[in-house]
Amino acid sequence: ERLDDDGSLPMNLNLSVTADTTVVCKINRWRNEGIKSSGQITGKVDYYSSMTFPGILDRDVIVWLPPGYTTGEQKYPVLYMHDGQNVFDPATSYLGFDWRADETADSLIRTGKMEPILIVGIYNSEQRTADYSDTATGRAYQKFIIEKLKPFIDKTYRTKDGPQNTAVMGSSMGGLASFLLAWNHPSIFGKAGCLSPAFIAPFDSAITMVQFATEKKNIQLYLDNGTEGLEAKLQPGCDAMLHALRQKGYADGKDIRWYLDEGAEHNEPAWARRLWRPFLFLFPAK
Repeated sequence: ERLDDDGSLPMNLNLSVTADTTVVCKINRWRNEGIKSSGQITGKVDYYSSMTFPGILDRDVIVWLPPGYTTGEQKYPVLYMHDGQNVFDPATSYLGFDWRADETADSLIRTGKMEPILIVGIYNSEQRTADYSDTATGRAYQKFIIEKLKPFIDKTYRTKDGPQNTAVMGSSMGGLASFLLAWNHPSIFGKAGCLSPAFIAPFDSAITMVQFATEKKNIQLYLDNGTEGLEAKLQPGCDAMLHALRQKGYADGKDIRWYLDEGAEHNEPAWARRLWRPFLFLFPAK
């Protein structure tokens, strides 16, 4: 994995080419990742390939069913998670490390700490940055979830309705996308988990949305970040967002919860280790 000269993870780079250009990339620092995760998915999942929608690229969807779903009749809240290929399965995850959402949810549910939920993992695309930001493509991605995916999930599975039973979650740009969905559509998504969210330029319009809001929206937000490498670079955006939310009356512990993960980097293993925190805040046992 490439590192900046100071040993931190680099930001994404963009290159606009207007004429014949030769680009030479020199990598001065590099690190090898540890042993990849092994094992299989815990619980039952369903796969749906190549779902289509105007304005975005096709993408796969994976649905995780909580313990007891196949033998009962009750309805369940739903959590939609971005970067779905990284959520459950190390075989499809970035660098072979997944979020372990299946193991974490299964354990918390079976021990009575978390309300049983359905988890819908939405795979990303080659247009990930555009999908997850405040762009025309990003708004098309939001429409895909609202107009096609959510109705499909509600028709296919036993789901609870209402924003209090519908959440969205992601990390980095996926954290930004989760905020945008809840902020722009609070009547649908009443909860959002934003892990290591990208609230810095050029994506800081999310902060402006809060600052210029005329009323407090009825949503719950979980935010967190680490302290190392790229996480430190994202910290000012998290600070600004938290300040804006508090200025609008969002109360810590009730409307918002923030956690600083000391020593954590910007990667799947770090998000996997603290995933229990947003799970318990957004879906505590009833």
